[in-house]
Parts: sequence; C-alpha cells; structure tokens
Amino acid sequence: MAVCQMDEDRRKEYWACLALRHCRGLGARTVCRLLSYFGSAYAAVQEHEQWPKAGVGENKAAILASDAWRPTAQEEWNKARQTDTLVIFWKDPEYPQLLRRIPDAPALLYCRGDLTLLHNPAIAVVGSRKASKHGLAVAEHMARSLSACGLTIVSGMALGIDRVAHEAALRAVGRSIGVLGTGIDMLYPRQNHTVFESMVQNGLLISEFAPGTPPQAGNFPIRNRLISGLSMGVLVVEAAWRSGSLITARLALEQDREVYAVPGPALDVHCRGSQHLVRQGAHAVFCAEDVLRDLAEQLRPYGVSLADLPEDATILAGDEADSEEASTAVLKGLPCKSKEISLRNISRTEVGETALTEGDRAAQQLVSKDERSAILDFLRTHGPAQADELAVSVGLSAAVASATLIGLEMLGLVRRLPGARYEVVT
Repeated sequence: MAVCQMDEDRRKEYWACLALRHCRGLGARTVCRLLSYFGSAYAAVQEHEQWPKAGVGENKAAILASDAWRPTAQEEWNKARQTDTLVIFWKDPEYPQLLRRIPDAPALLYCRGDLTLLHNPAIAVVGSRKASKHGLAVAEHMARSLSACGLTIVSGMALGIDRVAHEAALRAVGRSIGVLGTGIDMLYPRQNHTVFESMVQNGLLISEFAPGTPPQAGNFPIRNRLISGLSMGVLVVEAAWRSGSLITARLALEQDREVYAVPGPALDVHCRGSQHLVRQGAHAVFCAEDVLRDLAEQLRPYGVSLADLPEDATILAGDEADSEEASTAVLKGLPCKSKEISLRNISRTEVGETALTEGDRAAQQLVSKDERSAILDFLRTHGPAQADELAVSVGLSAAVASATLIGLEMLGLVRRLPGARYEVVT
C-alpha cells in the first residue's frame, strides 16, 4: 500500500520503521533483533524502555527517546508520499519469508511491480558489469532456462550480467526481481531505462533506501545481502578478483543459501573470481539442469522439477558449447559442496601487483582515508568488533561503517567473522 493510502495502523508502523532507521547507532542487525523480539517496529518503539531485554543497550533507547531522529525521518516520509510506491513491512504477510530469516533483514521495503513474485521460488544470478561475450551468453541462457521452469531471477539491476539476466527472465514465466542500490524512484544506470520500465510492468523492483536516494558507492554492496536473502541460492556467472559478486556469495553462505559458479574458460581474467569460488567448494555448474538438480528438494513444494526445462536448457548455443568443454579442465579434483566453502580474503600475493582490477576500483570507492584509518585503528586497538559497535565507537553512521567495512574486506584489509564481527588481516 502506498504511503498516501495507508490507514492509521499502517501509518504508525511506517513512522516507527523510520524512527528505527534514523536513530543513530542502530544498524540493520540491531533493528532486526528488535523486530524479532517485539514483533513489529511500532511495538519496539513503544516499548523502547524494554530494549535491554532484547540485547540492545539503554543508551540506544535513550537516543530514540531524544527524538533526534525526527527531522530526517520526516524528510523520508515526505518523499515517500510523493511517489507512487508500495511499502511492505517486516511484520506483513507479504514480506518474503526467506528474507525475514536473515539477521539483518530491513524493517521495510519500497516496491514497484508485482508483489506476488516475492513468494515465488527464486535464485540470484550475478556477475561482472564488464562481462565478456561468453559471460553474457551464459547469463542469458541460465536466466532464461531457470525462469522458464518458474523460478524468479533476482539480480541487482546493474549493467552486464545483471541486465542480461533480468531481460532473459522477463521473457519467461518466472519473471524477475531487481534489487536497487538507490531509491525506488531513481533510474540508475541510465542505460537501463528500458529494462527498468519492463521490470515495473512485468517484474518487481525493490529498495530498502529512502525514495530520492541517489547512487552512492556504499549502498550497492549493502543491498547485496537482499539479493542473496531473497534467493534459495546465488549463481555467479562471471566474476573477477575482488568482485562484489564474491561478497554476495559470502553473504549467501552466511544466510545458509547455496552458491553456484560457472568456472568459465581456463586463464580467462573475467572468471578468476568464479574459479576461486569453485576452488573453495562452490557448486560448479554449466547448465540450468545442474542448478535444478541440486535444489530439487527445496523446489518440490513449488512443483518445479527438471521436467519443466526447455529442450535447449542443457547446452549452450553455437560455439559457447566449446567454451563449456574447455572449462571442465578447471574442475578436476575440486570439491563441490557449497556448505564447505571458506571464502578467505584474497591477498596481494595471490592477485599479483598488477593494475587495479574492476573490484579494486569498486572497493576503493567505498573507503575514504579518514574512515579507513578510524576503523583500522579501532580494530587494531580493541580487537574484533561488530559492525554496529564499530559505527558508534568511531562516530560513523551504521550505513557508512558497513560500506567501509565491505570495501576494506574487498581490499583484503579486514576479515568478516561470524555474527558480522570484523578483525584486521595481519
């Protein structure tokens, strides 16, 4: 329901969600802990004096009571009223069940399109923005074949692999969900205007960010947890070293999702990240049948099976099949159990002191000199710390601290531990 059409109860819940979002010191994990304990944002705000029972400190409850969050919350409220956007809350039955289970699920989602897709079985298809011709062909083939069986394809609305996956899925019955790193009303990148319009008409766009939020480097890796959180598994089609897709794969493992990777041709620089995933235990796949076979038990309740695959789903067209044959050489002797993956940070000695990769450049955009120094100094002095704790300790917003930590992780300077705790890589 759009903000301007909400009844009194939903307006109260929306305002409470905004209060939690804009309360300094509350990150996504802390807000999710409050939602799980109290059952709704409104109940959490009304019972803020009881936050210590949910494991949230009295100091944070005091910040909420100070009303310092109201000006920025009011700005978001006003912007949302001006958009024709649906809003669903964590407590709503429309909220996707898989996403609700992750420890940092957002309190609300802004949506445009077909909400029924949130309850379809889904798989994420992700990869490089600067994909090779082979990578684009594989992404199109996988997304089209899986969507033809009824799976919804989830991706991030970027150029390259994301765009091709969305376009292919929209032509089949499963359709597609695009997770934005901007406000729901922002078209980015501009080159995607046609697929953006198609997603609104035939698919679904979602965002946790306030309407009007412009493209900011820190928001895109943050949204990746939603891409994996909505999905039964994540398929990495093509990824270079330090790719954001590797972060999505790691998040998928933390969320107990499956991870699949197309290894690609040996020695192909576009595929080093994908091949690294396979070495670490990701399921190596070459066709949609491989994915469906592995997810067969999870898909059975939805009536999805191998019998639904189109006839051409087990092979790639033309000389792409030759590339597939060449790729099998990469797999000899490698484990294929995604639950055994240990996605270690990739050090400079592994990558080599070469020119900056696409992933390096993306990571550096997330990390300013001052924020980098503040976080690394704190971790060296105090040892491993949780993301929300770090934000409060070094005086950053939860969003900025999270984005900086992801950038530092991609650069191999910090390592993520269980429970969203981070430590310096020595």
